[in-house]
Amino acid sequence: MRKAVWELNFVILAIICIHVVSALPSGFISGKIYPVNMGESVVAIRGTDSVRTRSKNGFFVMRVRPGHWKIIVSGKEQTQNIVRDNLIVNQGQQVNLGEIRLTE
Repeated sequence: MRKAVWELNFVILAIICIHVVSALPSGFISGKIYPVNMGESVVAIRGTDSVRTRSKNGFFVMRVRPGHWKIIVSGKEQTQNIVRDNLIVNQGQQVNLGEIRLTE
């Protein structure tokens, strides 16, 4: 009986944790990389927090916390990264960077 109570408490705690994490305020950063096959990765940096993703068919979306972000897009064959600095993301907002052209 005690084991069943512990298991039930653990399940309830896990469900609470999932809901707390999903309730955290967030926003989104999206965009398109052109040419499609040239994008290597997209990194968003805010202080010590960072999010990294890869584009899929040229498109990318990142879930981030509200605040000021720096976006770095790196290409497969380019020597310089594309940087978008001081990007402001508010809670529940999706910021679309539009088309980001990498040098061909």
